[in-house]
Amino acid sequence: MNKVFLAVTLLFLGGCNATYNEAVNRQMADGYRWVEIPCRQANPDVPAITIDAPSGQKLVCNVLRK
Repeated sequence: MNKVFLAVTLLFLGGCNATYNEAVNRQMADGYRWVEIPCRQANPDVPAITIDAPSGQKLVCNVLRK
C-alpha cells in the first residue's frame, strides 16, 4: 500500500520540481532505491517529498539508499 502511495505521489509531483526529479533519477541509476523509514521531521536543507502533519511538521517517510 505504501509503495502505491509513493508511486502516485511521485507521478503527481513529477512536473513540480525538475531539479529534484533529475537528482532522484541520477541516484536511482547509481543503484539507490526507495526505502521506507519511520517518519521523521524533514531537514529543510535536503530536497524531499514531505507529508504535512496535523501538528504543522513536515515529515519524511521514505529515503533513497544504496
